[in-house]
Amino acid sequence: MTLQTRPFAPAPLPPGGGNMGRLRYIEAPGDFEPDGRPSLYLAGATVDGPDWQWEAVGLLADAGFDGSVLNPRPSLNPATDPYRAWTPLGWQDRNIRRTGAVLYWNPLGHVRVHDRYTAGLLNQPGQLVVVGRDPADPVQQANRVLLAGVTPWLKVHDTLAATVAAVLDALDAAARG
Repeated sequence: MTLQTRPFAPAPLPPGGGNMGRLRYIEAPGDFEPDGRPSLYLAGATVDGPDWQWEAVGLLADAGFDGSVLNPRPSLNPATDPYRAWTPLGWQDRNIRRTGAVLYWNPLGHVRVHDRYTAGLLNQPGQLVVVGRDPADPVQQANRVLLAGVTPWLKVHDTLAATVAAVLDALDAAARG
């Protein structure tokens, strides 16, 4: 699947999320209850950088994703504390394990990706982990090398569009069994 990156400006949603066509959007601190449809968590840098999560939501909506997207970044409600999702046993801890896939874009460190990948294998069989990073970012260049050392079989994508396409393909393949 090939997706093109473009600015995304959906109709306004209430704070905490809502529906965009078939896509169910939930952001911290909104409530998430699995509903049997595919679900994915947008993991990676969330503070003091571009709002890549909102761009990913646009790509998913454009692709007709019929499932839930969980965003720890308060993209729709900037008044929400951007660090609130990461309090111990908080929103991220409650929800990241309940999704079928975790999409990492520009992860904060290779250890987090490796730990989530390992947790998916050991604690939640079937949870998919898809990783992408900006190849121009020197920190992400180092993360890619380190990640390749601990999970050499895990492909790392070079654009957000390719990462979103890969997670959609992986969810599709998992649904087909």
